[in-house]
Amino acid sequence: MTKLSYKIRKATTGVPPYPCLLLLHGYGSNADDLYSFVDYLAEKLTVISLEAPLTTPFGGKAWYSIHFDAAQDKWSDLKEAEKSLYSITRQLDYFIKEYDLNPKDIGLMGFSQGAILSWSLLLDHPEQFRRAICMSGYINTQLLKKTIDEYQNVLAYASHGTNDQTIPYQWSETSVNKLRLNNPKISFNSYPDGHNVSPENLRDLLEWISKTNLD
Repeated sequence: MTKLSYKIRKATTGVPPYPCLLLLHGYGSNADDLYSFVDYLAEKLTVISLEAPLTTPFGGKAWYSIHFDAAQDKWSDLKEAEKSLYSITRQLDYFIKEYDLNPKDIGLMGFSQGAILSWSLLLDHPEQFRRAICMSGYINTQLLKKTIDEYQNVLAYASHGTNDQTIPYQWSETSVNKLRLNNPKISFNSYPDGHNVSPENLRDLLEWISKTNLD
């Protein structure tokens, strides 16, 4: 198992065991990226920003490689993605013991490639993850253990920019709407933005986190 580097902001209010939010950055970024949101997140949350294990050709980190064939079609290295998923689930056990976290209140916040993994983790490991915020990503069914219509009781916030040139808006809308058919607790918000998190999106996701806290 690859041990992942991370940044942590421990909970400063409340009593243990603490609720936790794991942050998964996008392709070519690093643990500092989503950690920049930490000041907006409630102090009762322990926030852990994980750094992906692979280095991209352009610098920065990745959870899995993205390749181009001769026709410039893009494809993802699913074996690398599965290794990253495994590393995250195993390292969570360490975090729970080391930082006195509530194993029944672990959430995810992912952007782009990190959102794709967040969907897979939330759907296939409901015993480990209670909720997820998935921004500018989509549900990659090749990384799931079941078909989308088999998942139930999913608690998630999804968002996407309608002008996204990196991951098409339609990929997110189509995959999330399929999941929403059996999961009314999924919120899906669109914004007139590109591949980024707008102030409006940040405001809405913070409100959603507050509404879905256990206390």
